[in-house]
Amino acid sequence: MSVSRRSFVRGAGMAGTAVGLGASKHVIGQAAESMATARQSDPTRQDDIWIDALGGLRFGPEGFDEIERSGLTMIETTLGAPGDPPFGYEQAVQDIASWHGIFNRYPHRVIHVRRVADILEAKRTGRIAVMIGFQNATHLQRDLANVEFFYNLGIRQMQLTYNSLNALGAGCTERVDVGLSDFGVEVVEKMNELGMIVDVSHTGMRSTMDAIEVSSAPVLFTHANCRALCDNPRCKTDEQIRALAAHGGVMGITTVNFFVSKKPRSTLDDFIDHIAHVADLVGIDYVGIGTDSSIGGWRVSFPTEQAFWDFHEQFHFKPEVDVRWPPFIEELDRPEKMHIIAERLEQRGFSGGEVAQVMGGNFLRVYEEILG
Repeated sequence: MSVSRRSFVRGAGMAGTAVGLGASKHVIGQAAESMATARQSDPTRQDDIWIDALGGLRFGPEGFDEIERSGLTMIETTLGAPGDPPFGYEQAVQDIASWHGIFNRYPHRVIHVRRVADILEAKRTGRIAVMIGFQNATHLQRDLANVEFFYNLGIRQMQLTYNSLNALGAGCTERVDVGLSDFGVEVVEKMNELGMIVDVSHTGMRSTMDAIEVSSAPVLFTHANCRALCDNPRCKTDEQIRALAAHGGVMGITTVNFFVSKKPRSTLDDFIDHIAHVADLVGIDYVGIGTDSSIGGWRVSFPTEQAFWDFHEQFHFKPEVDVRWPPFIEELDRPEKMHIIAERLEQRGFSGGEVAQVMGGNFLRVYEEILG
């Protein structure tokens, strides 16, 4: 059996690196800050556009400090998720209104992404570009006209399903995956027409394959992991990854502990293994990062384990999803996570150009094709 260059480097181990599993939080933090400083002073890396295809952020002094330390050019964030029931129309509209208030309040700090030009402008001016989207399509209330309604309000990305069945298709933990419905096909076609990104990160196997087949534009797994490395229904099979790549899509790898491995605590190298797996399976052009966490880290949003459970119980995760504490990888639960990832990719044998693709170039390419 042939062994790829990255597989060989992966097998050689990473003992002695500055941010290894055995390092203390203080040492990890110091190393992360050093990496951030090094990138800012390295002219060969300053032009790279770093994208988190699914994450969270906050504003105010602490939030702006986290954004600055992150090195991110753009992040996509979820609207309309919490509520009773979750993913409701009214909550979505309220969240959109709140975000327009943020865009108007901080024009010198943040840019609302409607076109790729907004991402490039954010890079040029040192601001953070934010794309707003949904992680479910129940906000549509089974009304196709609402796709354009939300597009006109600035939504540029929508996940077809969350974990369960909706009017479009089946989620990844639904008892039976029925594939996309007629309405689901119509929604995908409308999204293609408008220039809205089709996301199937949580979508079931058959519904995912249907979406890839039906869509005239690439679809995305904005935040998922590889089932070959972690047998979890939220992870994507090699068959799905191959289909995604064959149609020009990109897979964003999450930093979520229980999607990365079955270990009680996954490591940074476990996370990098998922990037290497996609690169070895279909090529470097089809993998990126979708951390599925706040820029500041999980503990910024959920300072205690109880706070984590209090929030997540509304989504009724099935046991097989294996939701557990901690949801974070220790080395990556900090604003400098993207610097840490870039550094480790280089250590694992990825070239500078390949690192730039993973850190944002691949998603930017697809955004340009879809958003214009």
